[in-house]
Amino acid sequence: NLNSPAAPPLEFPMGPMIAYSHATRVSALNVIGGQKVISGSRDGCIRLWTFEASSNQGKGGFVLSKTLAGHAREVTGLAVAENVLWSSSIDGSIRIWDLASGNCQHAITNSGTNAQQSGQPPAGGGQGHKDAVTCLIPFPSPSGTFILTSSLDGDIKAWNGSTGQCVASESHGEGVVTIAMAADQKNNQVLLIGLESGNIMVRNLLQTPNMPAFTLIMMLSLQYSVGHRGPVKALAQGPSSTFYSGGGDGKVNVMQFAGDLGI
Repeated sequence: NLNSPAAPPLEFPMGPMIAYSHATRVSALNVIGGQKVISGSRDGCIRLWTFEASSNQGKGGFVLSKTLAGHAREVTGLAVAENVLWSSSIDGSIRIWDLASGNCQHAITNSGTNAQQSGQPPAGGGQGHKDAVTCLIPFPSPSGTFILTSSLDGDIKAWNGSTGQCVASESHGEGVVTIAMAADQKNNQVLLIGLESGNIMVRNLLQTPNMPAFTLIMMLSLQYSVGHRGPVKALAQGPSSTFYSGGGDGKVNVMQFAGDLGI
């Protein structure tokens, strides 16, 4: 609490006698409007937390409202689109959850999309990933919200956030460790792609008169320009057309898009 620095931070206990949020490492977080928090852990468990002013002896705090079980291994991404929760996991699956009930509506795997409850209409469809899903991020666009996923199978897929339909898939020939969005000097949205080799690829996201969606714009490689000796582990957008990358080599690089990318 920045207004009361001496006050202890709010915690997320599972119960009165359980002073932690998960039994294993917390691997993913998503905050919804400041009143709800979603957490995912190494054991595949997802928990929904709601702020209640009456909890914590009247001081206010987050209370566990739902536990979502379905993933068999570590949760790698959480995103909310069109009032549903999307989650990804090292187990290779993507799951779509009803936030109100906490039920898993659909599981997207290598064999396709499966309804998890009787009576559920099938999701839009499309084959899932063939290996661990490493990252999952939302992409708001003029035509709605899309979900972007990456995997160690080398693919990046785009999913319609409303229908669950896979609308695009691009292969990169090696495992994709992480993805993030950034913007060029004209504020065009681009996708940053961190690879196992240490290279970083940049693709445009939306179709324009000059370029189809998901066109490869450039690749940053230590062999030719700048990159990492080892997997790219983290990517983040910065101000003024910059972005940051962190690698398995222990280095953090900051780069800036200069000039016209042709988008």
